[in-house]
Amino acid sequence: MASRTLLALGLAAALIGAAAGCRARLTPAELADPAITARVKALLDGHPELDIRYLDLNTHMRIVTISGMVDSVEAKQKISSLVRRVAGVQQVVVNVAVQE
Repeated sequence: MASRTLLALGLAAALIGAAAGCRARLTPAELADPAITARVKALLDGHPELDIRYLDLNTHMRIVTISGMVDSVEAKQKISSLVRRVAGVQQVVVNVAVQE
């Protein structure tokens, strides 16, 4: 019984350690505004269902500003949600109009 408890504790500790290590530390170069902008653009380019031709991205002090026009409220929400998950992004400002 004691070996089962030890095994369970060991597995729990391993899972906690793995979860804590999921978010790798970024280097200063990866935290630089141009690197963040590049990651955001690459992420959005990877979603062909999103028409980002009329969007402008700007990053200043790890704050990403998205300006322009999209074709639906859903696209606006998806873009905002995706950008918020990019490593290094502290805040997202969305100045996007929905084309009617």
